[in-house]
Amino acid sequence: MNSIEFVWKNFLKEDITNGTWHVKDDGDEILEIIDNHCFIPNITNMLFCNGEDINLEIFLDMVDKGVFNIDGYPIKDVALGSYARQLDDSKQIYLDDENSFIYTYPERLLNICQVNRFGNVVNENQVDTIINRLVEYSGSNRGVANLYMCGFDKNEQHIPCLNFVQVLIRNNELCLHIMFRSNDLYSAFPSNMLFIQYLGLKITERLKETYPLLKFKGVYYNSTSLHIYKGDYEQAKKVVGL
Repeated sequence: MNSIEFVWKNFLKEDITNGTWHVKDDGDEILEIIDNHCFIPNITNMLFCNGEDINLEIFLDMVDKGVFNIDGYPIKDVALGSYARQLDDSKQIYLDDENSFIYTYPERLLNICQVNRFGNVVNENQVDTIINRLVEYSGSNRGVANLYMCGFDKNEQHIPCLNFVQVLIRNNELCLHIMFRSNDLYSAFPSNMLFIQYLGLKITERLKETYPLLKFKGVYYNSTSLHIYKGDYEQAKKVVGL
């Protein structure tokens, strides 16, 4: 059982056992647990217990071949790999379909539209900014990315669920610290976490050019609302045998 599957199933059990039913502002009913925190170790530790580095193409090939599939989770194989690979395209565009989400996480990380202090609109690759800050000083606390755009998102229903990412390096170990304002536990959590793990692996790989001994330790996960939609409730119970 990989680290994402372990945490996912523990959260499912906790939500089904102790969660509270809540109606969201869009009318959807969810079973919710609030104020959630955990650590998800580097998913490749299941393959290399001695801390060896893993080539990212090999990692993605393993994802495509089902090495990281989770029983009971509907996104598998190439579909799961494709979700992670979005991070390799820095030219994400806004979707024009009125029925689709108006953002993607890679878009907000790699090509976010910002207004600087002079009032000029600029596009920023926040991952590059994080890496540059950490190259300048490995102990920096300024390796942060914000996915919420206050001017753009203020009147939108679908503001990003993932709001904040921070990268910290301590003792030659790199960790991601992330905050979700809202997280779909059954349908999205494992693919979200695989994407975040891939982000951590990619940042670590680039920073190893400066810090050869650097290792990716894992992800500190935080969410204010972690939930199962009512339509997924029975299937979620089956996954954990409840």
